[in-house]
Amino acid sequence: MPSDFGDESGEKLFDWMVRVGQEAGQAAMSHGAARVSMAFRNSVGEIGREGAALANPQQPETAPEWAKLNLHEFKELPEFETIKEVIDGKLDREALQHEFYDEGEKSFLIFRVDDAPEVARCFNELADETNRACKRAEQQLARKRGRKDPDKAKHGIDDPDKEPLQDRVEAFKNSAELAERARGRSREVIDQARGR
Repeated sequence: MPSDFGDESGEKLFDWMVRVGQEAGQAAMSHGAARVSMAFRNSVGEIGREGAALANPQQPETAPEWAKLNLHEFKELPEFETIKEVIDGKLDREALQHEFYDEGEKSFLIFRVDDAPEVARCFNELADETNRACKRAEQQLARKRGRKDPDKAKHGIDDPDKEPLQDRVEAFKNSAELAERARGRSREVIDQARGR
């Protein structure tokens, strides 16, 4: 299945979505996926600010070599350790030096300041992978629901395509709004980094 996503990050995200979906239902899974995706996008903004604040072009000899990203948004999510594994795996595959560091109740990702643009790119890709994994998990859950009771599937009961149009439109609008807010935030950071 990793080939469906391009790498193991997508596979772990997919497994995470299915577990959350089975335990709390599809709505909770979609909400959790939106929160994870938004956390990745928000972190891109933090990475941009960290890199800009730490790299001082007037004093390159005193500029720190390492940056520290607070993972507080991820820590509030279910399965924080799995999310850390996803981040770790993605950064390892990209050959980006990094470490996780706990300081009291806080967790941080430590990485080289020079690698900030690449770390930001990885977090953007993980946000996209989260959305793709959620869609696949939703499809799998819908298929499983259809298989549990063949008579229900045959008569269109519990079929997502038979859901009232108004409900589907509302769900789509909510998803689109979350995705657009996430995209807008990452575009803002990229434009700031490019000096636009």
